[in-house]
Amino acid sequence: TWYQPQFDAQTSRLTGVEALVRWRHPHHGILAPDRFLKIAEDLNVASTLDHIVLETVLKDKVRWAQMGLHVPKVSVNVSSRRLHDEGLLEALNRLDIRPGEISFELVESIFLDEHEDAVANNLEQIKALGIDIEIDDFGTGHTSIASLLKLRPKRLKIDRQLVMPILHSPQERALVRSIIDIARSLGVETIAEGVETMQHAAMLRELGCDLLQGYAFARPLACDDFSRMALANWAREAA
Repeated sequence: TWYQPQFDAQTSRLTGVEALVRWRHPHHGILAPDRFLKIAEDLNVASTLDHIVLETVLKDKVRWAQMGLHVPKVSVNVSSRRLHDEGLLEALNRLDIRPGEISFELVESIFLDEHEDAVANNLEQIKALGIDIEIDDFGTGHTSIASLLKLRPKRLKIDRQLVMPILHSPQERALVRSIIDIARSLGVETIAEGVETMQHAAMLRELGCDLLQGYAFARPLACDDFSRMALANWAREAA
């Protein structure tokens, strides 16, 4: 599991990380999910992979605490298949998860699923366990305002396709501002991903975005590399 830090747009404090699964292939090196997740789904092991990542995250959080590194929250990507897993809630109940320390990051397409009511029921029970819900890649899919009102996620992650052009495109800038305004009206936080430069960060801060994630701050890092960088650069801000 690798980690990419997220920062408060106003204070630049470390607010959390996104957990990113990587495969250390013996011949091809480190592979991103687009190289192997489809295979995992075909083999019907995507749910198992999700659970392994979550268990790894919780173990890493214990290690960080022992090192004196406080990471307020970790966002974990969760597949649609995992949300339909009948054993999901039982498995989550067996884990030591403190309220607010874990977020489940869901892609918008989950809400187009034919079993939306079943998923919504599971999500409500997940939230009752103290796990936050985040909508990933918001702005490029089909999530409706009605769906947001029904789900009440903790955060929306604004897709990088909308974030990257904001310095030069008034249209994307206005769209990002509208997303932030809608989220705020619902009491939902916003995360901008794909923040490539400090100019992007300054613009997003001006637009009212809450959290920032991207290469302007840090690339995804292996756990040991993240721990070293966090202790050297961000531990004081996170404490």
